[in-house]
Amino acid sequence: MSELAKRLSVAAFGIPALIFLNFLGGWYFFAVILLISVVAQWEFYQLQKHNKIYPQNISGIIAGIILLLTVQTNQWLAGSLLLIICLMMILANEMFRRQKNVSANIGVTFLGVLYIPLLIGSFLYLRTYVDHLYPNVEISGFIFILVVFAAIWICDTFAYAFGRLLGKHKLYEKVSPNKSIEGAIAGVVGSILTIGLVNYFNVLPISPLEVFLFGIAIGVLGQIGDLVESWFKRDAGVKDSSALLPGHGGMLDRFDSLIFVSPAMLILVVILN
Repeated sequence: MSELAKRLSVAAFGIPALIFLNFLGGWYFFAVILLISVVAQWEFYQLQKHNKIYPQNISGIIAGIILLLTVQTNQWLAGSLLLIICLMMILANEMFRRQKNVSANIGVTFLGVLYIPLLIGSFLYLRTYVDHLYPNVEISGFIFILVVFAAIWICDTFAYAFGRLLGKHKLYEKVSPNKSIEGAIAGVVGSILTIGLVNYFNVLPISPLEVFLFGIAIGVLGQIGDLVESWFKRDAGVKDSSALLPGHGGMLDRFDSLIFVSPAMLILVVILN
């Protein structure tokens, strides 16, 4: 099976499933975000072993799950206390592991929690927040999340297509030699156009200012998220975070942009409304 066929087969199953679970919302949407977070965090920890760093995989993932449950249940006090206990246990447990690079092991364990579940957890809150923000629009949270996914995908598509067609100046060759400045600009334009269509067809009551700011945030930070993940992979000397998704790499490869876009969108929505 060709790489294109593999990509299409994964997309044919994954995209409808993602849309359906987003539509159901609640714990169903939580389940998909939890799956993305847990698998991506595991992949991130596995990358570090190429650099002789051995984070506490299970403990870090448990801390990430606690963080996501805190957001989902809105039990901030209980969740914060459990998270503090978990982080203290990670520090204490390192003494009994008999691994070298103690500080690096602990630091990367904490980084895994901060980088993936903390940032992508913003998406959980955003889904519910938008439902309350636009009460006159039925399933507004579902629509908004779908629009964000679409804008990220259009940004990636524009960046790839126009980068191959017009790209002459390297964006950041040290991290990702195939990306170009022209492609990056096209990606930002693509994300702005996507949000602009939402405004034009009045899918959601989004102002022209929000069109511009949301589009810029998705286009710029989505590509930065991709570069950050590429930086981690290049540092580890690997091409993909895993081979979990045929033709796509790993979960971290597939959702690296979303990790950076999620908190930015939540911050903008809260500030602008």
